[in-house]
Amino acid sequence: MRIALVHPYYAAYGGSEKVDEILGRMFPDADPFTLFSAEAGIPASLRGRTMHRSFLQNVPGIDRIYRGLLPLFPYAAESLDLRGYDLVISSDHGPSKGVLVDQGATHICYCHTPWRQLYDLYRVSIEKVPALLRPVFGLSAHYLRQWDFVAAQRVGRFIANSRYVQQRIHNFYRRDSEVIYPPVKTLDGFLSKSVDLYYLSVGRLSHTKRLDILVHACNRLNRRLVISGAGPEEQRLKAIAGPMIEFAGRVPDAELPSLYANCRALLFAADEDFGIVPVEAQAYGRPVIAYGYGGSLETVRIGDSQGRSDTGIFFPEQTVEAAVEGILRFEAAESIFVPTEIREHAQRFDTSVFVESFQAFVRAAMETEQQ
Repeated sequence: MRIALVHPYYAAYGGSEKVDEILGRMFPDADPFTLFSAEAGIPASLRGRTMHRSFLQNVPGIDRIYRGLLPLFPYAAESLDLRGYDLVISSDHGPSKGVLVDQGATHICYCHTPWRQLYDLYRVSIEKVPALLRPVFGLSAHYLRQWDFVAAQRVGRFIANSRYVQQRIHNFYRRDSEVIYPPVKTLDGFLSKSVDLYYLSVGRLSHTKRLDILVHACNRLNRRLVISGAGPEEQRLKAIAGPMIEFAGRVPDAELPSLYANCRALLFAADEDFGIVPVEAQAYGRPVIAYGYGGSLETVRIGDSQGRSDTGIFFPEQTVEAAVEGILRFEAAESIFVPTEIREHAQRFDTSVFVESFQAFVRAAMETEQQ
C-alpha cells in the first residue's frame, strides 16, 4: 500500500508539525507532500525522505512572504501529483485537504482547524492589510472560501483535533468528523519537589496568543512572569513589560520540563483550536489559568461531574481585567489543586492514546473502502 502524508507548508515548527512528527513515525514508508518547506519546519521523522513540493518552493524567500501568495495555494495544492497512492492523510489547517487523489484512494483529513484567515480570523487579517489593498484581499478571501468548501467535499473522512474544531468543520464544511486529540508526551512529565513563585507562558509570540493581556496583568499585580518563546510580537511585548516580566527566548527542549515543573501556574490567554501547551503544563502537575474558550474548555478540567478535582481556573474574557481577576481567584484557592491529579488528567492526551485511536480509525476506513 502506498501512503502519502500531506501538509500545507513547513515554514516553522509548531503544533501541527508535532502531529506530523508522530504521523511520520507511524507511517515510516509514507511519502511527504507539501506546498513548500523550510528546513527548520520539517519534523525530524520526515527528514531524509524525498519531500514532494509544489512550484511555490521555487519562489525566493517563500517561507517569509507566503501569506501574500494565498490566492496561489489552491493551484499549488492541486498541482501535487498523488497518482498511485492508496491512502492519503492530509494534516490540514489550510489548503492541503484540496489535493487531488485517485478515485479509489482513501483520503483522511486530520483537521487542526478550518482555514482561520478565511473564517474566524478574517476580520483580524484584513485589518492588517493596507487600506488600499483590502478590497483585493477581500475578493481573494471570497474566492478561497469557495474553493475551500469544495476542497472539503473531496475528503473521504474528517478527524477533528477537538470538539471545538469538530463544530467548526460542521459549520463551515457541512461535514461530520470524529474527534482524536493531538499527541502530547504527557508520560514524560514529572512532579517537582518544590515550586517557584513565577507564572509561566510558553509558545510563539504572536498576536493571536494575546500575551499582551498576560504582561499587563502581571505588571498590574507585580507578579513574576517568565515568557518562553520567540516571534513577531517580541519587541512590542518587551516595550510594555515591567521589571517582573522575564523573556527567556526559545528554551531548549531539555530545559523546558524544569520550567514547567517549577512554575506556580501556566497563564494562557489564547483562543486555541486545541492548545498543546496547557496539556504539557498539566503533565508536570501544574495548574492552568486560561481564557475559558475554545480548546482550553476541553483540556483544563473544571467543575467535573464525577467529583474529580479541578486542574485550573478560567477567566471569561480576553481582557487585562479578566486575567487579573483569574490570577487572584487562583491565588485565593491555590491550595486545592492536587499535582498528582492534574498530572493524571493530562495523561488522557498522551501520544499513545493518539496513536492507538488514529490507527484504529485508519483500519476502519480502509476496511470500509474495500467492502
